[in-house]
Amino acid sequence: MENGVSVVLCCYNSSKMLPETLEHLCNQNVNPEINWEIIIVNNSSTDETVEIAEKILRQKSPVAYRIINESRPGLSFARKSGIENAVYAFIIFCDDDNHLNPDYVNVSYEIMSSRQEIGAAGGISESKSRIKLPAWFEEHKQNYSVGKQAEVSGDITNVNIALWGAGMVIRTEAAKYLYSKGFKSMLTDRKQGELSSGGDSEFCFAFRLAGYKIIYDERLNLKHFLPDFRLNWNYLRKLSRAFGAQKIYFEPYLKKLNVNSSIPFKENHWSKEAFRLLKKLRQYGLKKLLKMNKLSEGDWEQLRIEKTIGRLQEILKIRNRYNKNFILLEQAEWMKKIILK
Repeated sequence: MENGVSVVLCCYNSSKMLPETLEHLCNQNVNPEINWEIIIVNNSSTDETVEIAEKILRQKSPVAYRIINESRPGLSFARKSGIENAVYAFIIFCDDDNHLNPDYVNVSYEIMSSRQEIGAAGGISESKSRIKLPAWFEEHKQNYSVGKQAEVSGDITNVNIALWGAGMVIRTEAAKYLYSKGFKSMLTDRKQGELSSGGDSEFCFAFRLAGYKIIYDERLNLKHFLPDFRLNWNYLRKLSRAFGAQKIYFEPYLKKLNVNSSIPFKENHWSKEAFRLLKKLRQYGLKKLLKMNKLSEGDWEQLRIEKTIGRLQEILKIRNRYNKNFILLEQAEWMKKIILK
């Protein structure tokens, strides 16, 4: 593929978020020798997302841009469309609430160009909001994709960490390789009215299983804008339950990678996992479960309970699929070790 960077911005009803996000994107200070482009993926928006993006980019974009449509709802589908349409070797996934530092494209190119075996890279993010952050936010900011993703910059391939999608940089060739060999996300990420996510983590697990490296570099810096409604304890509780649900889809990857797994890969059954989760809920005590809504804001245990409930609900929902996910991963052609040239 041609050397350069494709910035992919996936949007669903992003008309209010886009102006400031695109302002930062258009103000990138990019080395003239680095080719780059902007791709807006409109994921079935019903507002003026497309019109606003077109107006701003027509007036301010320093590089070629395209606006494409993805009718299938879900962030994973939107990102796949972005990957398929990217013309350059590296892709930055910029969410509609990500304000990239001026050197983000430059640093992304430098990192990904340094080693051919790097499949994905991510950095650090700071929170940005119009209201005062809640007292509990600092302790729980990782749930909002805010803060450091690792202790120090470097190779985190063998660490129990998956990069979040906000600002994640990937190797286009690696992503296209996965899709060409039959990779299909077990998740669809966020849809209208839902909080489920995780396709970014799933991509990192897939890259690792395919033989690529994952890098954390704090030179990749962005500000993550958080709307008022997200800075609410009840929102975080719902988000935690969604995180619990998505973990069910990560289990085949994590067990294949031997991360925190005591169960042999081929010996998995939804009923065993459901029983384990029920047992875990019992350990919290019936009294605490019944009074969970009365627990104080900032209570870690309340979020842990929400995650456990989310996992249990999801495994019961997909019980006929649960075992098949392990089998599908075991048979995946894309998981064969890549021989890097």
